[in-house]
Amino acid sequence: MTMAQRIKLTTPQAETEISVGENLSAGLRHLEPLPVLLVDERVMLLHGKLFDTFPAVLIPSGEQHKTLQTVERIYRELVRLEVDRSSLLVGIGGGVATDVAGFAASTYMRGVRFGFIASTLLGQVDASIGGKNGVDLDGYKNMVGVIRQPAFVWCDLSLLTTLARREYVTGIAEVIKYGAIRSREFLGYLEDRIENLLTLDNQVLTEVVTRSVSVKVDIVQQDEFESGTRRLLNFGHTLGHAVEREYGVLHGEAVALGMVLAARLSHALGFLPADGVSLLESLIARSGLPVDRKIDPGQIYEHIRKDKKKSGDIIHFVLLDRPGNAFIREIPLDELKQMLHDLC
Repeated sequence: MTMAQRIKLTTPQAETEISVGENLSAGLRHLEPLPVLLVDERVMLLHGKLFDTFPAVLIPSGEQHKTLQTVERIYRELVRLEVDRSSLLVGIGGGVATDVAGFAASTYMRGVRFGFIASTLLGQVDASIGGKNGVDLDGYKNMVGVIRQPAFVWCDLSLLTTLARREYVTGIAEVIKYGAIRSREFLGYLEDRIENLLTLDNQVLTEVVTRSVSVKVDIVQQDEFESGTRRLLNFGHTLGHAVEREYGVLHGEAVALGMVLAARLSHALGFLPADGVSLLESLIARSGLPVDRKIDPGQIYEHIRKDKKKSGDIIHFVLLDRPGNAFIREIPLDELKQMLHDLC
């Protein structure tokens, strides 16, 4: 395995070693016991030479397969392969694959040791980090799941070279989110180097993934089970998940729109100056992500009413008071409904 950046995520229940670098997947042959792979079918098609010598279960590509039915099929395959509690499972793919693999591993035989190889930018900077594993239910995001940390996460930058352009760009939304909620300096770094990031410049890519992971690790270590600080990671996601469900856009595209709307709402409420909104909109647009879309506020509100971040008649909404600093405000749903009509 090549030299990699390493970050440790430590919680009371577990420790995860996260590695960022090139050609990390070659390290599979050194794992003990011999791992059983849960691999996104497209990743296997593109990178089969790395993975086809290991026992494997394929995970269908696409958010539409992030379901209990997919997990049930995986369970049956694990039984066929005689996987038991002494086994090691490795989920390989983007956010859908690692969410599904982590949930299957966490619940099969009440928990089997597992790790991840993240193959997309979104997976590397967000989905594979922090222990959230789960599936959608009737189209609603991550409604069934657990929080259980993987033993390791390998962010293999080499796998990004075969990622479709649109899929790569969608991951940049989560990168921008980290700057928006935690670091004005990181936002400045992204402003100066966004073109390098878009061309997969290795030095910039390594720095961006490592810094993004470090922000998430810091937050998760403070609040593993999302009772407070971890909610900051939902910036752009309350509205984003609703947009994703209603319009079928990619997750990062929906989060980008959600961040723009959340920034505009922060300004409308008197928290975020106008130049802060402009900074975020400009960076998102330069990344190739959407900043405007015709949105039906009534439909978006109906989806938010079923969001898992809702608590009774209020929702924990993440706002900005300046670029690089976020806070959580409880907003009554009836007030949010009016705000959405004003924004959209």
